[in-house]
Amino acid sequence: MNHRHTEAMDSYFQEKDIAKRNEILNSLLLDLPADGKAFFLKAFKKERYLDMRLKAVRGYAAYASEEEVSPLMAKLLELLKKIPERTPYDYSEYESMRSVFLMPYLLERYGYACFHAFNRELETQYNAMPDCFKYIFTLDDRGNLCSLRDSDDVKASIQAFFGL
Repeated sequence: MNHRHTEAMDSYFQEKDIAKRNEILNSLLLDLPADGKAFFLKAFKKERYLDMRLKAVRGYAAYASEEEVSPLMAKLLELLKKIPERTPYDYSEYESMRSVFLMPYLLERYGYACFHAFNRELETQYNAMPDCFKYIFTLDDRGNLCSLRDSDDVKASIQAFFGL
């Protein structure tokens, strides 16, 4: 067992700051520690944000079978379907999940039916949003945030949408 990975996994569960936890999770996703299966499953159960849970699934899928991954994705799909009701313009989670770091990676690497079902719903919801909430940012293949639009433009278009 790699000591650096063990420290990272331990600190992940102690960390309260979401940005720092996200950074640790991304690092572990890129390294995929040999003993990561239990960690990623526990991370899936800990997180409340869909994009963070999907990252945990990405890690878990590296160790688990399609049969083990499918129930997790069924849970995520159930939660995804509730987004339009509770947070109709949740572009932050949508953009992250649609990035090359998550859904395209999972679809290309594994191609599981549960990933395709989730992606269909994700794309349906994303496409239903007004344009001002789309293509704001993405994550690169290492999980780093990349702006797609100028922040002033985003702010102005969202304010215009809400008539502010």
